[in-house]
Amino acid sequence: MRLRRLGPDLDVWQVGHELRLGAGIRMPVNATVVRLADGATLLYSPVPIDDAIAAEIEAIGPVGSIVAPSRLHHLWAGDAARRWPAARLHAAPGLRGKRPDLRIDAELGQEGAPPEWGDVLDAVVVAGAPRLSEVVMFHRPSGTLLCADLVFNLTGPASLPTRMLLRLSGTGGGRLAQSRAWRFFARDRAAARASAERILRWPIARIAVAHGEPYDAPDARHALAIAMGRMTRARLALPTTAAA
Repeated sequence: MRLRRLGPDLDVWQVGHELRLGAGIRMPVNATVVRLADGATLLYSPVPIDDAIAAEIEAIGPVGSIVAPSRLHHLWAGDAARRWPAARLHAAPGLRGKRPDLRIDAELGQEGAPPEWGDVLDAVVVAGAPRLSEVVMFHRPSGTLLCADLVFNLTGPASLPTRMLLRLSGTGGGRLAQSRAWRFFARDRAAARASAERILRWPIARIAVAHGEPYDAPDARHALAIAMGRMTRARLALPTTAAA
């Protein structure tokens, strides 16, 4: 496990962890670290962090914000909050009821990112899927989309049981893909489509996924539009121009 920068001039890093689900299934999961305009750092979707990685993160800047971005991606948010008690813990809608043990300072909503993140980050709650309640974020300076389970980009070797799970979920094949589970979770397709269209208005240059490798290609927005078709059950058209 090590902290890796997504590009030589980008204020975005990731650190990985292997989640063992039993029966030989091993799922990679990443936390994303962003440096904000004031020099503080934000930790999106924490993974287990040891002292060495914590020191690397703190060398970037003091941890000021921790984000538990969905009702599924919250397992290590409490550990991160205890390690950095001065940081504010921001959570996805509905997580407070699921995790009453967490000291949640703010709940993210459709109004976007809180003022303390300045113009560096924007945020959207993927509507229409309250059982996931995922918050995706956009880092404006680098054009990086941060997501939890919105899309996967699993390209590395995996155990046979893991490959079987990925095939069943539709997230295998070494490509940017959305899990078939979104067809079940997205009960309000119109709301999900509106969220997807709002996300696609961002000038996305790369996608920092929680599961797999960063998707860094000129077609990032186009590939994302295709992948999100599972939750909208319709082809998404890219906006003529992306909003900054």
